[in-house]
This record gives sequence, C-alpha cells and structure tokens, in this order.
Amino acid sequence: MTHTITRAVVAAAGAGTKMAPITRIISKEMLPVGQRPILEHLVHELGDAGIRDVLFVISSHKSQIPAYFGSGTAYGMDFSYRVQDDGAGPGAPVLDAEAWTQQQPFVLAFADNLIRPAAGEETPLARLTSGAAADCSVLTQLFPTDSIPAEETLLGAAAPPRTDPAPYAVDFGRDLLDHTGAAWVHACAARWVLGPFVFEALRTCPPRPSGELYLIDAVRRWISTGNQLRAVPLLPGELRFNCDNWETYHDAVTALRA
Repeated sequence: MTHTITRAVVAAAGAGTKMAPITRIISKEMLPVGQRPILEHLVHELGDAGIRDVLFVISSHKSQIPAYFGSGTAYGMDFSYRVQDDGAGPGAPVLDAEAWTQQQPFVLAFADNLIRPAAGEETPLARLTSGAAADCSVLTQLFPTDSIPAEETLLGAAAPPRTDPAPYAVDFGRDLLDHTGAAWVHACAARWVLGPFVFEALRTCPPRPSGELYLIDAVRRWISTGNQLRAVPLLPGELRFNCDNWETYHDAVTALRA
C-alpha cells in the first residue's frame, strides 16, 4: 500500500563542533546559503514534497530556530519543536518524535544536509515520498569506492550511475548490504521515509560505545530479520551538500550562487 506522507521530523540538535567557534553563536543550520539559511532550504524542500506538519528536534542552545520559523504559518505549514540533549545520537530524534507521529509514516530529514534538485525537476524528496510503499526508504548518493567522503553512512553495493532521467530504486535485504569488492556504493543522503516499526527497532538496538543511538544500526538489525530497505538514489544533476564542515558549506554556497 502506498502511503501519503504529510509529516516530517527534522533533526537539528547537533552541536556543530566542526564549524566552531561560529557555531557557539549561530546554529550551523542557520548559516546562510544563497538568500536563505540552510534550514530554510529544507523547509521549502519539505513543502514541495507535500509535507504540512513538521517537528523540529533541537538542542537547548538553538533558540534562534523557533524564533526564526515560528509556527510555520508563513510557509503554509504547522511547526512544532522539541528539545533533545546533545550527544544522544542520530537515532534519538526519532524516538523523541514517537507520540507526535501518531503511528503514521513520516519523513526524517537531517537539517545540515542541503539538497538541490535538477533544474526544472521535482525534488528528490518528492520522488522518495511519492513511492513510499515500503516501511523504510532512504534517499542515497552513489560514490565510487575509491573516493568515499569521510563519515558517510554506507548501505551496500551500487550499480554505476545511470545517465537517463528515469528514477530507479534498489531494495536492500540482508544479503545485499555488503559492498566488498564493489566499484560503487550507496551512501545515506539524509532523507528517510520511516514507518512505525522504527520505534521498536530503536528501543531494542544497543547504543554505540559512545552512548549514542544510531538509526542505521537499528535499520540494519531490522533488515537482518528479513525486512527490506528501499534505496532511492540521487540522479544526475541533483546535488547534496553535507554542511557539517566548512569545506562542504563553501561548496554549497558556491553552487547555489550559480
């Protein structure tokens, strides 16, 4: 059954330590790219994908986010806010949102990732949500295995990027997550569609030695029990910038100037 996705959880609680000292004054998600803060680009991306209710999970020192976005009325949306302590890990915003999701499938978007669609095309997120028949889907970016950026979250082997515009997806089961010997790999691109299964999956997933709870660990355990993850790759002309460091942030500023 295909679901209509109208809710999104935005994870925006990270401390931004790689971009200190400026992030002691302004949240990394509020740094400007083009005419808007990074996070405002995401808000428009969500709206274009049909999202109407958004829960921002923020940390206590990010008061400028609710001060800037308010109730969401200016965007034709309804915004809510929840505070999460730093260091809880990328799975924590999902658990914090359990009651708010009302057991409906929802988008999870990481706020420091900026995605630009191809000129004149729908957003990749709209493509991800329009085919949300799976309990768990993720937007991915393809990388050659000899040039994977540091700290990318890898899923499994990928076919080389296609040059035709037709969207395509890959269903990952437990037998496909290994990318040993592959020339290309799928990496998570910070946009998910998740069903209610995810809450129990996270509760039964042990945190890492750092004490942080990782969504990908819970998803991998869920896949290992016979479930599937649908990966929807970015297409040629679609760009993603993981703006958690100065180099990528400057790349985003340059690209959106063009």
